[in-house]
Amino acid sequence: MTSILGPRNFGDIIGETFRIYGRNFLKLLAIVAIVEVILVVLGTILDFSLWQPIYMYIMSGGNIEFLAPFIGTFIVMGIILLVSYIVAYPLMTGALIHAVSEQYLRQAISIGQAYRFAWRRFGAMLGAWILAFLAVAAIIAICISVVTFSWVGWICIVVGSVAAIYLMVGWIFLCQAALLEGLGPIAALSRSWALVKGDWWRVFGIVLVLVLIAVAIGAILGLIPVVGETIGNILVAPIAMTSGTLLYYDLRVRKEGYSLEALAEELHIKINSGVA
Repeated sequence: MTSILGPRNFGDIIGETFRIYGRNFLKLLAIVAIVEVILVVLGTILDFSLWQPIYMYIMSGGNIEFLAPFIGTFIVMGIILLVSYIVAYPLMTGALIHAVSEQYLRQAISIGQAYRFAWRRFGAMLGAWILAFLAVAAIIAICISVVTFSWVGWICIVVGSVAAIYLMVGWIFLCQAALLEGLGPIAALSRSWALVKGDWWRVFGIVLVLVLIAVAIGAILGLIPVVGETIGNILVAPIAMTSGTLLYYDLRVRKEGYSLEALAEELHIKINSGVA
């Protein structure tokens, strides 16, 4: 028998988000911490090995030519850090989506399995991210260029900002689509757009509330010296991704009659009839 999932309203999504977060607190935090800690360590190494010594030398009246021997090292380490960010965040996002999705099937979260699942769809998720970024960046670049050369540029800024927000909300489920439905980058963007179509304001409203919650938590934790920002990122990321994934499934339930069997097939998990 097919087990059709029920739709959720805003309160249901928020409530279930924090229930999943509470039940799997340590494992969800571990998924994020693996990435955040590595990136913080790399950034700290780059900061103290290059920026700090160079800054101190220049401020002490040293010759600017002192920078020349460090340029090659700076470029290499900068590339390493950039590549780390590009690889780490899609993987972390995919691992969180997988971990949250398993909760529908009452599966224990396996951090290794979550990351392995995300790795298999890494290329599609990254490709979709890049396409979305380029589209939004193109709108911003056009607006900036118009502002530079015309007085009507400020109107363009407003219109461009609205367009960018409209696109970002429409493509907000690109990672879920690429990861869970096995779609390529362009197809993942189209799929996300189709799910949001007709529910744009609802999705925007829920996302806006979640952003405000995340900003509030981040601002409070950001007051902690040195490590506050990192701790905030580790605590907030699972909340954002859990609620986003629940909203993604809610749209599929409302529009497609999405079932547990379909979810289990997408996650490559065998379930028995007792799962509901």
